[in-house]
Amino acid sequence: MLNLTTPGVSVEEITKLPYSIALIETAIPTFIGYTEEIPADYNKPLKISSLFEYEQKFGAAKKESIRLKDVEGKGVTLEVPPVQFLMYYSLQMYFANGGGPCYIISVGKYPLEGEVQLYSLKTGLDMVEKINEPILIILPDAISLSDEADFYTLYTQAIVKAEVETKNRFAILDTYYGNSTATSNNLTTIDSFRNEINSTSYAAAYFPHLKTILNYTFDENTTPITHTGLQEAGQDSAIFYAGEIAALDELKSLASNEISGGSPNAFVLADLLGQAIAIAEEVNEAADTKLGLTGVINEAKAVLEAIYDGTIDNFMIPDDLEENAPVFSGEFDALKDAILNVKDEKGDADGLTLKNLESSNSALYNQVKNEIHSLTVVLPPSSAIAGVYGRVDSTRGVWKAPANVSLNYVVGPTEKVSDQEQSTLNIDAAGKSINAIRTFTGKGTLVWGARTLDGKDKKENGQDNEWKYVHVRRYYNMMKQSISEALGKFINKPNIRPTWLQAKATIENFLHQQWMDGALAGSTPKEAYHVEVGPDEDETKTKTMTATVKIAVARPAEFIVLSFSHKLQEY
Repeated sequence: MLNLTTPGVSVEEITKLPYSIALIETAIPTFIGYTEEIPADYNKPLKISSLFEYEQKFGAAKKESIRLKDVEGKGVTLEVPPVQFLMYYSLQMYFANGGGPCYIISVGKYPLEGEVQLYSLKTGLDMVEKINEPILIILPDAISLSDEADFYTLYTQAIVKAEVETKNRFAILDTYYGNSTATSNNLTTIDSFRNEINSTSYAAAYFPHLKTILNYTFDENTTPITHTGLQEAGQDSAIFYAGEIAALDELKSLASNEISGGSPNAFVLADLLGQAIAIAEEVNEAADTKLGLTGVINEAKAVLEAIYDGTIDNFMIPDDLEENAPVFSGEFDALKDAILNVKDEKGDADGLTLKNLESSNSALYNQVKNEIHSLTVVLPPSSAIAGVYGRVDSTRGVWKAPANVSLNYVVGPTEKVSDQEQSTLNIDAAGKSINAIRTFTGKGTLVWGARTLDGKDKKENGQDNEWKYVHVRRYYNMMKQSISEALGKFINKPNIRPTWLQAKATIENFLHQQWMDGALAGSTPKEAYHVEVGPDEDETKTKTMTATVKIAVARPAEFIVLSFSHKLQEY
């Protein structure tokens, strides 16, 4: 603005440069699932920038239950039930793999008892409409739905949100099972997924699941331990203790043979009874429900002491015990009958917390702690893939295919995928491509595919399918949103040629920079893009300005062919 205070001619320079277009972020995911805490304003998506910020607003992972099981000869093993609530672990994977700001939609607190509910996740999915950005849709808890049909219902709705309702979202999908051999209705994991999910360029699927380095979350002070013994709950003791019963019968048979031969050796019989008592004591030490076994053992020990004292000299063992039979006769059967009534269904730590166990049984405590640290969480890959999208977008650009990229915090996939197996994943007759995650020697675990669920090479009319690659669809989403927001500045301007030229220049300047950055194919700008701006062809729509933008997005070198020939030596 000129400061007109002195009479005379003043000159003002008016810029005629076109408006600039800012790139819209396209790798901002929205995670929908259960959380430990719910903020006061949880009924809307909340944006966070770090795992620390998530913990401040939503808490941490659900504390898992501790289940120990006695293992013969090995002490105990730790059994962790399948983790149902995966939001926190998924956020760890997302940020570890290059993710940045993201939205969180909490559908409720972790229930004390109960399962992941389809209704809750669908309600959370409806809230993505409140986000005015071309987001990624991630549903970490989807695989925890108990009904596989609910899983596909939820994913179908996610695709509708991305493709039909907004046309600027992109969903990253997981398979219901983490391995290809799992079956449902006689279909494998992949076949079942392809049968239930529609073909779309607004989503991509990844397989298999990932073995991560993340540890389960436990609360040493409050989480009670469930400790089961060697015996399965409800298992017949005659079956569980079959070996001990057979050993007692064998000892009784040896004692009977010793007696029937005449002039039995008291020390031989004492040794046989001592072995029987040792078997019973071993059972008694492990058993949690003894039901009189201790008393029978003490009685047998008294008989053993009497043998050594010489106060028992009749060692007859009849087949059917009579009321006045000598006391030694029934000891083997008494021990056997007592063992048949005991249970070894619970271990020593049952009902304790880890903190209690530390003071009562430090050896077992240390073993359990080692077991806890050795167990790691298995997760579906969608959250890690969302992080990869963010990493590639920030370092190379959204036009770079998010493939041939290593995954962090990953030990390896749950299943190895061969070249032959990937060929059926990558190319599908219906176009429902599933991107493989594979491990390569010296390279680690890599994302080894970049196709959408509309990944067929040719359309039905024989033309090339331009939407088969993830980065092409996401790049178009970004371009549509970026250019749309820039053209908003021209609303209510005169619908005349100078306005059209300025709008065209704005778009062309933006596209030229994209071409220079390597996003667009073509050796010249003319080959890379074309822009037309003017009035609508329908003369009755005099209030409408139409912008037509055509771009050639660079595609990946998905297949590289090396041709070799033997050049004969020239003489």
